[in-house]
Amino acid sequence: MTTTTTRPGLAAATDEWLARKLMEAGYGGPDCDYPDCTAARAPRPEGKPGPPPKFCVQHNNNRDRQIAYRARKALEKERAAAPAPVPVQQAVAQGAREQQVLATLLPRVLTALEAVHQGQQTGADTAAVAAHIEQVTSDAGEKVRQAAQRREEAVQDAHAARAEAARSEQAAEQARVEQQAALLEAACALGEAAQADQRATADRAALDELSATHRRLRDAHHELTGAHNQLTERHEELERAHAELTGKHRELLAVHGRLQGEKEAQDARLEELTGAKARLEEEQRCTSAELAAAQSENTGLSARLDELQAHREELKAENGRLAIRLEEERERHRREMAALQAQLDAARAAAEPDAAAGHGDGAEMGPDPAAEPETADGDENAEDAGDGREAPVAIVDLGVHDGSGWTLVRYEDDDSRWRVLRDGEIAGSIQPEHSLNRTLLGWSARTSNAMPLRPPHGQKHFANREQAAGAVVRDGLRRPPGTAAKGVAAAFTALGEPEQNALVAAVIPLATATPERGGRLARLPQAVRDAALRTALRVPVERDLQQLTGLDAAALGRSKEAHHLLRALQDLAPAAAQEETGPVDLGTIGGHVWRLEPDPVYLGGYRVLADGTEVGAIAPVRRRKTDTVRWTATHRRRSLGRGAAHADRATAANAVIAAEDAWVPLPDLDDEAYLRIPAGLRSNLYDAASRIDLRRGRLAQIQPGTYRQQLHAAIGQARRTASGRLRGQHLTVLLDTAREDLGAPGSTPAQQLYDVIQEIRTAINRAAASSR
Repeated sequence: MTTTTTRPGLAAATDEWLARKLMEAGYGGPDCDYPDCTAARAPRPEGKPGPPPKFCVQHNNNRDRQIAYRARKALEKERAAAPAPVPVQQAVAQGAREQQVLATLLPRVLTALEAVHQGQQTGADTAAVAAHIEQVTSDAGEKVRQAAQRREEAVQDAHAARAEAARSEQAAEQARVEQQAALLEAACALGEAAQADQRATADRAALDELSATHRRLRDAHHELTGAHNQLTERHEELERAHAELTGKHRELLAVHGRLQGEKEAQDARLEELTGAKARLEEEQRCTSAELAAAQSENTGLSARLDELQAHREELKAENGRLAIRLEEERERHRREMAALQAQLDAARAAAEPDAAAGHGDGAEMGPDPAAEPETADGDENAEDAGDGREAPVAIVDLGVHDGSGWTLVRYEDDDSRWRVLRDGEIAGSIQPEHSLNRTLLGWSARTSNAMPLRPPHGQKHFANREQAAGAVVRDGLRRPPGTAAKGVAAAFTALGEPEQNALVAAVIPLATATPERGGRLARLPQAVRDAALRTALRVPVERDLQQLTGLDAAALGRSKEAHHLLRALQDLAPAAAQEETGPVDLGTIGGHVWRLEPDPVYLGGYRVLADGTEVGAIAPVRRRKTDTVRWTATHRRRSLGRGAAHADRATAANAVIAAEDAWVPLPDLDDEAYLRIPAGLRSNLYDAASRIDLRRGRLAQIQPGTYRQQLHAAIGQARRTASGRLRGQHLTVLLDTAREDLGAPGSTPAQQLYDVIQEIRTAINRAAASSR
């Protein structure tokens, strides 16, 4: 049998089974892993655990191991980059390769099988000899006693059999070695066939890629050929169109020359029409502005007329009922006034002898009801008159206006109606108005002659009780006051306005106390309660103040009302300084003549005038009856401070004066001033004004009505267009608008509009200052 002398270590380097068989066959270990190295791997050092080295003694170092690692990784990348063949093609190629490899290896395999067959026959002969020897030994053992003489022969036969068995084993071992060599050559041949298959697969994939590229290029060539043909046809069409356009161009040049002459003639006509258009636009602008103002006024007047007609019908139906009721009230009031006058005359008559005896000049001092009249306690008629009077259910102090004291009084028989008294005399009445389902609609007001008073423009009823009472007060100020104020005690008129308000608020609980309602104050004498009533109506006489100052904590008790009354009575003194209740001259401050005049709109308030022009207003505020009176101040409809931030009238007036000194007035604005505002600010004004709703909220209730109409017209023009014009008078009203007039404090649209207005105002003032 012939064997190859080629060392198969390279193939065994990647096949553990083949390497193990080589070791068993005596061929040593696999080849070194270093590229192109066929030397055997180095043996494992003795006493060192782990796998044996994969390199020979020469290449078993770090540098050669790095080179072998890079070469192996490069080979793996090349194999991974080779495209995988189509499964059908791969199966066909694999079958062809297997047939080729089997045809090549078939002679070698036959030779190896013959060697194996011979070894197996040799092994079979050896087994037969061993069996024969065993049989012979067994027979010899059994016949040892019978054939001792044959022992030597059997021993010789046994030695001969053992020698033959040794030769048979040697022949079998040689057969196994040749079989392993044949298997090793077959494995090497299979590895070479696999490498050849990989190369063929890579070549086939490259050929397929080239075929696909060729097909794509051929398709692109066909597409480009078609596009070239289309462009050629398009080019021919454009040439024909160019020729046609050239002809039309020549015709248009001729027409242009003719039209140029006509244009020159039309330009002259256009200049004439432009001048006429400018004049017509100016006339149209003026007419439009006047028409808008007239339409706005007409809309308000129409709505007001409808309201007045509806209100007139209601008043006609109610006038008869109220006239009868008023006569009844007048009759009862006359009876009460007659009883009080009788009591006052009796007190004056009783006081005249004491005054004459004490001073000797009672005529100069005037009547002094300081002493209690005898008939107050002893006269049966006077006592009956005093007990027959009905105490009011509630009293509301309205303060002093134009030197007269105003109060609201409601009796038990009045139901929900309130009487407005001026120095104790009836000046009018107010009452709430309800719908059929008892929903409050508002308040109505009437004069002392039962004539209804008109609510503010655009309203059917007064908004609240204070507004209705203010209307009665304003109507009463047009008439001269009565004679009841002449008998008011000097000590009361000498008090300052805050002290008077505190005293009136303190005596109201005593004036409305009755035995039926109970309480410590209701058990006081009727004379004391009558004195408190006259003090609450702001018409006390000296005797009334003496009775009130004679009260102490033991008589009043320890209630809260008693405590407030005692504290208010401490301010009563004949020498107390008197604060003006009418017009007050503040003198010249900062080049302006300042003056305070009573405000007919707000009870107890004053208008602040600078050189005869109203620039602000101040008013007293008391949230509760027991609180100290504080003052609010407004400058040009802007609030100064937060709420009632001023302690007295002088402080509030000084705040208005300081605000007027710091205020920068606007220059005279004509109708062209709006167009001189930067375009960005005009656009912001248009956007902010467009978000304002004039039909509800504070803008719909601003007073007076003329100012509300002007402000509505200005905002309406501002939100029509950002490029139009805003008349000078409307722009002035808009730029002087206070933040409070645009909406509630938390309204974002109102705050945005106010910020834009302030930016425009600053820009106009800056431009006016730079032009001086």
